[in-house]
Amino acid sequence: MPAEDRREQILDVAHAIVDADGFHAATLNRIAAEAGVTRTILYHRFGDLSGLFVALIDREAARAGAQFAAAVAPSNDGEGEGEDDERASESLGVFGRAFAGILRAIDAHPATWRLFLIPPEGAPPELHERLAESQDRVRAYLAAGLVEVNPDLADPEYTAHVIHGAGRELLCLRLTDPEHATHERLLAHVARLTPALLRRTG
Repeated sequence: MPAEDRREQILDVAHAIVDADGFHAATLNRIAAEAGVTRTILYHRFGDLSGLFVALIDREAARAGAQFAAAVAPSNDGEGEGEDDERASESLGVFGRAFAGILRAIDAHPATWRLFLIPPEGAPPELHERLAESQDRVRAYLAAGLVEVNPDLADPEYTAHVIHGAGRELLCLRLTDPEHATHERLLAHVARLTPALLRRTG
């Protein structure tokens, strides 16, 4: 197996263990056994278990970041939405389309998003650092969007915090209770909760 493919395979195995049982369960012995490699290969590729975890976190952070960027890109314009998503997000403009896009990303890559929205047991500090960085970027995006919609908004920074917190909770519901937290229900709820200043986007 080419070196890069082997590296990705090892990270995939480690991620599956972490997703199912937490970071504490992802020992070098278990990862090596399930990946079909020796501990020596793990040390050669990643240095130690901490290095492997950092490589995994950085890979998944890059994936989630790219998916978020695609969801909020102006050219997205609802691309890939189902009919229910399209109708439900239409009245919310760019914010609704972004939320719908992130829902689709969660459905396509649930393990990636669980890592950051619902950090597994025993998560290393690097995960929380990446999470804090990503949350800052998302809130900055929301605050900028709020100002663009309503330049006279009294406190866009705190409003962004509130919207971010509510949106994060709804996305967690999609991960933990997808049967009831359907796209239609979540987007309809966003439409009811989102202030009028957001509903004017489009």
